[in-house]
Amino acid sequence: MKKLYVAILCVFLVLSFALVAFAQDSKFGLKDIPEIKNKKAINMMVETGAAWDKVIEYIKEFEKVTGVKVNIERVASPVVYSKENVELMAGTGYYDVVYVETSWTDEWSDYLYPLEDLAEKYDPRGVEGLKEDIENISPVLLICGQSREGKQMVLPFYTYHMGMFIRQDVYDDPTEQAAFKAKYGYELKPPTTYEELYDQAEFFTRKKGDTLKGETLDHDLYGVALMAGAYQINDEITCWLWGKGGDYATVVRDEQGNLKEFVITKEDKAKLKESMEQYQSLLKFAPAGCLTANFDFACAQQGEGYAVIQPHQFASLFTWTADLLKEHVPGGRLGIYPTIGGQPYTGAWSVGVAKASKNPEAAYWLVRYIAAYDTQKVLMKEGGQFSARMDLLLDPEWHTPENSYPLGMVCQYLVDIWKEQAKYTADYWYFNAKAGGKVYEMQMNVFHKPMSGEVSIDDAIAEAVAKTIELTTKFDDVPIREE
Repeated sequence: MKKLYVAILCVFLVLSFALVAFAQDSKFGLKDIPEIKNKKAINMMVETGAAWDKVIEYIKEFEKVTGVKVNIERVASPVVYSKENVELMAGTGYYDVVYVETSWTDEWSDYLYPLEDLAEKYDPRGVEGLKEDIENISPVLLICGQSREGKQMVLPFYTYHMGMFIRQDVYDDPTEQAAFKAKYGYELKPPTTYEELYDQAEFFTRKKGDTLKGETLDHDLYGVALMAGAYQINDEITCWLWGKGGDYATVVRDEQGNLKEFVITKEDKAKLKESMEQYQSLLKFAPAGCLTANFDFACAQQGEGYAVIQPHQFASLFTWTADLLKEHVPGGRLGIYPTIGGQPYTGAWSVGVAKASKNPEAAYWLVRYIAAYDTQKVLMKEGGQFSARMDLLLDPEWHTPENSYPLGMVCQYLVDIWKEQAKYTADYWYFNAKAGGKVYEMQMNVFHKPMSGEVSIDDAIAEAVAKTIELTTKFDDVPIREE
């Protein structure tokens, strides 16, 4: 009987491995790219950093198979928008493959090829071949990569969708749980409201000599770590605003679903003000350095044991923060949860094809290759970034006992939050506005000003509203007004 059981188990394992191998082999990859007739070299710009360091090595495989040279320019991410925008507006065609942040897609849609058009022209399987492969990509990030007419303009390279990081070991500690309940009258759990987040930020802010988990602290401890500098604060404020059901402008459609106008409603402004006031109220529980901080400072504060909660952080940084915590805090462990309101910023870098490209055929296939399963697996395994492909995030390899923390935890979080957030994404203003990229860049500085005391929140909102109307009126054909 035992021999029969072992034999059945062996057959089952062989069939399982065979099915997995077949499933992976059936996915689009380098083997499926047809002969490219246009051999003209193509240019693209990407970020500096480890992710592209690794993927660039695999782009050389694309060059070998297709015979098309790919020239890659590396720049720091804050420089990407300004350099590409000049070339796109001028129609130079200097960049064949364009590197796009999600909020810029609609702004640049007039200067990019719809990928369906290129699939129809160059793909032996036509549009269906494209759709069959990209149906495995996050539904949220696919929408972010579409024009407002619903055309797919870009495909995501990696995601930095946001989430809330907490010190799970602290939340699970019975001493902390009892002390919190005694002070606030309810159970300690990951916060889902502003009031809970405020209480917990206050509760965990302690001085050197106080205790945490029964151990005496040899440094001050902060309840939260924030990115209030003039670079990524707008992504944090967006989490608050979307989580309240608000936006920077309300998208108004006609009965056929076509865009009619953008309205900055009184409710939009009230929710933005409430978001900024609540964000500002947390700063007294954060290190002073947060006023000039970006992601690296906030993650280091939590990872080195100086802060308990990052209310909004890029999920792609969870594993790095967890590694820091493991190094600096024995027994430290993170948890990841949705931001307050459950609609975090939809971050991703994507790639598309410039209309002025001198070789759209090769550029199209490079975009498909970068978004393909095998290349994305390199991105995750060697580049340390998170793919936007759900079939890859759900690969059993990331969910083994050895990989489930921290890697598998983030993979599952991303799949779950995308399924929840997809129903809202099509109506986010950023992804319907042709001035979305310019407004996004403007907000970085304007939203920082009241946090540093330079202006009041009311003045910052007035400036943001005026500039949003000015930029939208100048660059969009959909009217905008303030209520």
